[in-house]
Amino acid sequence: MNSDAYFAPKDELGILGACLSGDTDVASEVVSLVQPEMLVNEDVRFTLELIAGLVRQNQPASVERLTKEWNKAHGSLEIPMATWAEAMSACPSASMVSYFADGIREAHLRRKLRELGSKIIEGSGNSAVSIDEVLKQVESGMVLDSAPQTDSCSAKDAIVSFIEATQERWKRNGELSGVPTGIPKLDSMLDGLQYRELTLVAARPSIGKTAMGTSIVANATVIHKVPTLFVSCEMSTNAITRRLVSCISGVSMQSIKTGQLKDNDMARIQAANIKVKNSPIHFLDLSAGAKIGTVTSAIRRAVRKHGIKLVIVDYLQKIGASGRYEKRTYEVAEVSGTLKACAASTGVAMLALAQLNRESEKEKGRKPRLSDLADSGQIERDADTVLLLDRNRVEPRGEATISIAKQRDGECGLVTCHYEGAYCRFEPALLQDS
Repeated sequence: MNSDAYFAPKDELGILGACLSGDTDVASEVVSLVQPEMLVNEDVRFTLELIAGLVRQNQPASVERLTKEWNKAHGSLEIPMATWAEAMSACPSASMVSYFADGIREAHLRRKLRELGSKIIEGSGNSAVSIDEVLKQVESGMVLDSAPQTDSCSAKDAIVSFIEATQERWKRNGELSGVPTGIPKLDSMLDGLQYRELTLVAARPSIGKTAMGTSIVANATVIHKVPTLFVSCEMSTNAITRRLVSCISGVSMQSIKTGQLKDNDMARIQAANIKVKNSPIHFLDLSAGAKIGTVTSAIRRAVRKHGIKLVIVDYLQKIGASGRYEKRTYEVAEVSGTLKACAASTGVAMLALAQLNRESEKEKGRKPRLSDLADSGQIERDADTVLLLDRNRVEPRGEATISIAKQRDGECGLVTCHYEGAYCRFEPALLQDS
């Protein structure tokens, strides 16, 4: 028997070393990936429990700070300075957090499997225990997910929670519960982009995914002052800012890009610059490439530092998975699932732009469908809401449609809007339906 398969001492030291040598963001990522029950080394487990407390207080996991916290929590136990030193030597780079976490989780699951196997062997050979009881124990032990355990909720508690939520919505007197998009008909059907949920805007290239994201950002940040993070995996911050300024100022993006401006254009651009500067928007330029762990870590950091409420990701299929998979679909599934979990854990409204495959263009005049989502059907399953964007791409302006193809807690339907390609924005339809 190879004991290395059941225990991961180097990975446990490595994950602790990442916390000690990294910043608060690294410690926060570790706490989200590794639960105390996964760890065998008591010194590491006790230390990570202290680090989790420091993360909740947004405090750094320095040796000096940990020494004080250790004395408070474990005054009778010797401070494991040697373990801490060994841990820092075991972690050459804080970027290896995902690698160490995977090793810890795998060893943890192998120990649970071995424990389950022992129970099956013991129970099957004990005639004093009924076979039904053995099977019951086996079934209860087959839950190998390492996620934290949660308690069930009684019907009474569920109704109380429902009544409180309904009363809160009633008190709003028509005010949206989520982030407004700037398209009244869409907001009416969605009640805004909902917090703790993942919303997808999907379309073929050159239809206007980024323009839709820019329009929503301009409305949310400049008008409604919603703290927003724009995560760009395709364009630079400068390119996104140019689109945003064009959207707000009404000066064509081409004019801004080439510098061929009219007399009053600079005044309009300057006014838009001031609006953007004074808005609670933050940019994350990942156009050089990034893995999902880096993205979610940056989102959590922005939520803590800036109180971010809305996150725009442009776009989902550009983000790399944390590891290597046999199929591209598995990689994309990990990204979409992680973004969904990040939205739920941080409380933000997550809007991810996504690519559609070529199926929607094989038949002339066919509207996009859910099944057209590129690379993975898991994206469709993870998303709480899916919006399919469509228009005539050869026209620089004109009518566009937003198909609400999926809404977990509402009706589906079609919303008509207007596209202005010169200013990279979507607006309410010229004759908006009531």
